[in-house]
Amino acid sequence: MKKKKVIIIGAGLGGLSTGIYAQMNDYETTIFEKNPVPGGLAACWKRKDYLIDGGIHFLTGYKPGLSLYNVFKEVGAHKAECVDIETYARYIDEKSGRMIDISADLDRFQTDLHTLFPEDKKKVNQFIRATRGLSKTDISEFGFKEPLELMRKRDWIKELWQNRKALKYFMGKSMKPVSEYVKDIHDPMFKELLLYMFLPSVPIVFLWMVLSFVSQKQMGVLAKGSLDFANKLEERYLELGGKIEYKSKVKDILVEANKAIGISLEDGSVHNADFVISAIDGRTVIYDMLKGDYTNDKINKIYSKWKTVDPFVSVSLGVNMEFKDEVWMTFFKTTDPVIVAEEEKENIMIRFFNYSPHFAPKGKTVIQVDFDTEWEYWFVLRKDKKEYNQAKKELAERTIEWLESRYPEVKNKIEVIDVATPYTYWRYTLNERGSYMGFLPTADAFTSSVEKRLPGLSNFYMSGQWSMSMGGVQPVIYSGKHVIQLLCHDEEKEFYSISE
Repeated sequence: MKKKKVIIIGAGLGGLSTGIYAQMNDYETTIFEKNPVPGGLAACWKRKDYLIDGGIHFLTGYKPGLSLYNVFKEVGAHKAECVDIETYARYIDEKSGRMIDISADLDRFQTDLHTLFPEDKKKVNQFIRATRGLSKTDISEFGFKEPLELMRKRDWIKELWQNRKALKYFMGKSMKPVSEYVKDIHDPMFKELLLYMFLPSVPIVFLWMVLSFVSQKQMGVLAKGSLDFANKLEERYLELGGKIEYKSKVKDILVEANKAIGISLEDGSVHNADFVISAIDGRTVIYDMLKGDYTNDKINKIYSKWKTVDPFVSVSLGVNMEFKDEVWMTFFKTTDPVIVAEEEKENIMIRFFNYSPHFAPKGKTVIQVDFDTEWEYWFVLRKDKKEYNQAKKELAERTIEWLESRYPEVKNKIEVIDVATPYTYWRYTLNERGSYMGFLPTADAFTSSVEKRLPGLSNFYMSGQWSMSMGGVQPVIYSGKHVIQLLCHDEEKEFYSISE
């Protein structure tokens, strides 16, 4: 029997995952990608002898012990080399002169919290108790085993029963955003520590989850960078017989009688298929390519009401120095704010790529300084290339001066300067407002779903971060699996997944 053809738009992690599972289930697939390499947001680029990583910050599930590892094996992601995180991050409050390491050792972390924040001992104990509770269960696949569209009542009951020990941590006050959770904390440093451990809008349970993975030694950083991770998925996809057309930007999705039949590219070529699956920016697909003809109230509400994750601007430096004693990620609450897009930034994140020899020559280091920033500022500014480049240059200069006062001699040892703005990420991925992680993971989004089909349009599906209520590596890879489970269900055929 002739295999049915599937076109996948985008070779990011979501598109590659979709292609892998489609090939496993006997579909003939081609991925069309506008860039010359895979990965999408999982991007790296060379600057002289330095490798700049603008993508994945950390991973969970990359080694045996969690259910998520089985999915990583299915898509080949387990072959990416990772380094375990011993310390999630260091937090430095310059105003009070205090510092704390967010250790994988929860006993040590709890003791350090008690020492620094004696007035908040009760809150500290509550926070650590919940983290410990989650660390005793495998929640890596909670809510991801099946696409929500296919789950029946008995499936929900089974899912809840299997995760019954963890369920209490996902109810009631546990779903409060961190910004609410910290209101009764006395010490301002403890408040700031929790607020900027990830994002202030996420439910507090999200922080417990992150630290539970750290404490289980199930969180790590990529030794060869984000693109290497994407390359492992690409290798798996090609091994299964998939095809990728690079430098092929999709212009339109072709529809006849409310049925997706193929795509057209910017070069004018037309490619037909039995099914079309989009793994790129949702707004572009739904409201531009499909002209908003296939929506409903829920979809319109998501795209009009849900916020996207704020973008950031990264200043990366190739430095002829070693930083062996620095934690891989450090958060500063600084007394010396850096002006970014005409705003003073007190909260500054630094990443030291000192955990692997693949980012810089021996004796040298890549330092990356990240600031959250305004999308509009950079998007408008980029219309005047001279002003845009000048703004990047001045930001780099201010950042270097700020670093010099904390890490003496850095200024004279810099060999490479690279600035990536929200416009950089938008130009490369076309993601709405330069978002690096899709929709903002608020409590509402955390407990909501985004459907992978569009009403009134047959033979069309969506995967990737815009098909999930929250982004990140895990949801994106699962989105590819889910969309092929849906396709198989709609075709009344059994779904297969094959581990290597």
